[in-house]
This record gives sequence, C-alpha cells and structure tokens, in this order.
Amino acid sequence: MQAVIKFLRANPQVLVLLIICIVLGLGTFIAVIIGLVTAPSDQTTGEPSGAILGAHAVAHALQAAAAGARAA
Repeated sequence: MQAVIKFLRANPQVLVLLIICIVLGLGTFIAVIIGLVTAPSDQTTGEPSGAILGAHAVAHALQAAAAGARAA
C-alpha cells in the first residue's frame, strides 16, 4: 500500500485519471440501473426504436450521397 501511495505522490496525474474513471464508471452504472428500473416493459422484442431507425436511414443516405459524389 505504501508503494502505491508513493507512486501516486510521484505521479499525481495518475490519481486524477483514476478519480475521473471511477466517477464516470459509477455514473454510467447508476444510469444503466435507473434505465433498467424505469423501463416501461420487461419484455422487449430487441428491435430498434424509431429514433435508431431514423438515424440509420440518415447514415445510409449520407453514404449514398458520398458515393455518388465520388463517382461523378
């Protein structure tokens, strides 16, 4: 334990990164738990929602436009 404390005192940026990772990890974990608890249904079909389908369509349209611009 003393070696870890000595290392962190010599490299304070490591301690800052460790704290950031712990905070972000805990925040993500809490967000997932809240999302699971507040989900309206416990039986999902696994199909994407409308927003995902819309984003997917936009991505395909942009790819097609880029391919058309390269071909011209």
